[in-house]
Amino acid sequence: MSDLLITGSTGFIGKQVLKQLAQGEERLLLLVRSPEKAAAALSKQGFGGADAAKRIHFLKGDLSEPNLGMNPADYERALQADVIIHAGGPMNITLDNAKAQRTFLEGSQHLAELAERIHRARRLRHFIHVVGYMSPFHDGNVDPEADVFRMDDFMKGEGPYERMKFLADLLIRQQALRHGYPLSVVNPSTVVGASPTGATEQTGGLGILVHAVRKGLLPVVPGGASHWVPLVANDALAGVIVHLAREAKPEGGTYNMLGRKEAGPNMKELLDLIARELAVPAPRGALPVSLLRGVMRTGLGRLTGIPAESMAFITERSFDTKATEELIGRMGAKPLEVTELLPMVVADLDYRLTHPGVSEPEHWTRERKGDLAALVREGQGEPWVIVHGLLSGADDFVPLAEHLHASTGNPIWLLDLPGFGRSPLLQKGRHSLESYANAVSAAIADSSVPVRLVGHSFGARIALETAKGTAGVRIRTLSLLQPVLHRPEVGVLRRALSGTRRTASAALRFMSVRAMRNTMLREGVFAAPEEIPDGYVEAIVRSLTSPRITAANADMLHSLYRKLPAEPATPALPASLDTSVIWGTKDRAYALPESYRNQAGTQLVSYGHQFPVSHPAVTANLLAEQA
Repeated sequence: MSDLLITGSTGFIGKQVLKQLAQGEERLLLLVRSPEKAAAALSKQGFGGADAAKRIHFLKGDLSEPNLGMNPADYERALQADVIIHAGGPMNITLDNAKAQRTFLEGSQHLAELAERIHRARRLRHFIHVVGYMSPFHDGNVDPEADVFRMDDFMKGEGPYERMKFLADLLIRQQALRHGYPLSVVNPSTVVGASPTGATEQTGGLGILVHAVRKGLLPVVPGGASHWVPLVANDALAGVIVHLAREAKPEGGTYNMLGRKEAGPNMKELLDLIARELAVPAPRGALPVSLLRGVMRTGLGRLTGIPAESMAFITERSFDTKATEELIGRMGAKPLEVTELLPMVVADLDYRLTHPGVSEPEHWTRERKGDLAALVREGQGEPWVIVHGLLSGADDFVPLAEHLHASTGNPIWLLDLPGFGRSPLLQKGRHSLESYANAVSAAIADSSVPVRLVGHSFGARIALETAKGTAGVRIRTLSLLQPVLHRPEVGVLRRALSGTRRTASAALRFMSVRAMRNTMLREGVFAAPEEIPDGYVEAIVRSLTSPRITAANADMLHSLYRKLPAEPATPALPASLDTSVIWGTKDRAYALPESYRNQAGTQLVSYGHQFPVSHPAVTANLLAEQA
């Protein structure tokens, strides 16, 4: 059984490596600063269950310290490793010189000393170093006599982050040549989230471009169409690292983890895609990267949040990918192509930038259902699929879903409708009920068993449309919570909200927390101030700082005002489905048709429109009773 010593195991790349190692048998020696925090992070991630957890040994240490900061017992344990995976170090391109040297260069020196001791004593089978695609070093240009601590002119003028990472690359290459153990250098390009969700927690990479475009801080295309930012998905990168770690007789080599330049989007195409997904104007024209970099160094970079160092990732170079393509071919893996994943990546990054520091709800995982992002809680039996309405998202329904899961034990899927939460915008048919229903239908198609479909507010109207379509045969029960079946009265504000995406977005963006709260109370969204959950209105107003989420709400408002009738309508309920309606009688903006009110499956509750949020336990009990 192999012993793998891994640095950076709790980082963006490292966690994906561990996820893929979970199904193996290797003992995993993880160098971490805090074993307690690392254990909690891996537990929250659901790392492989109890059996996989038994294979993990936390070694408390610090890359920048002699002997890696480990106590003698942990250091002796580390000496038992036969494979080293070095992916440690922060993704912080603005590190100062001293910290970058300690973290990358000195850290690699300490790790190389450990590798030497292992190899002398019992043969190191493989050293795998994760560096970066702009490193100038490769298998044929290493000077074994160069003193990396005295190369003051190396990449002079570049940021310390890049300089020290690449000097560390040279140092480890020198040590591998000197002592004769196999070395594989994995050079990832800018890393985005794993397929299929594209969830990208590392916002300092592509997130810098997403931030710049959504804030209108990048009016031109750096370098123009001749330049590009190479990208790689996290799971593809981790797959290569894990494959190399498991090779019985590794040959070593340099693996540039990026696709061919002609196969991916160029800089203009990438920024056009980001702008389209964010519903903002795309940058026009082009300026040289060197000029923009100089401008950012004047202090504008700090003001805009676009570090001058970030321009280093924009290039017109092509890269040697022959060794990588051959390796991927031997693995039977897919080519390194991320274009189809990018809408999910952009939506996820936009959400993280809008809600920085928001933690994931415990026991839930982010998944992709069809082309929608979803929060999923595992369980037994038929899944409850819950569809939100206007100004909402999947996360708002977690309290309801927790109660529902506790009472039924079924799996639960909380969907983000197109453009809401972490789902990409609809690019076609964005004012069509059918388009929303098609998105929900595609999500339902990912279930191997029938589902219990629940919709709230306008989401209930979408759920009804979904059930009447071809997806109806995959639905066991249909629950409509406060279904919106007509448009409310049109006043001055509502006239603005019913207009174009631009006018509606502007009206939404200018709503303060106070104005939003007062409107909700006036219209019976909540029956009383104490029913509004803490932070709920603030989170909505914060969401509306995202042009994508604001555009999604504007599109839904247009559908509500332009596609629904002025008076309460009575869409036919699917005759083949067990359908129930739950209606809050304190709602002042919408009415329930008499035919719905009098049907056997209808229950009236003395709450406002948003009762699934204000009274999640009661709502969950009513759903469970009707299932």
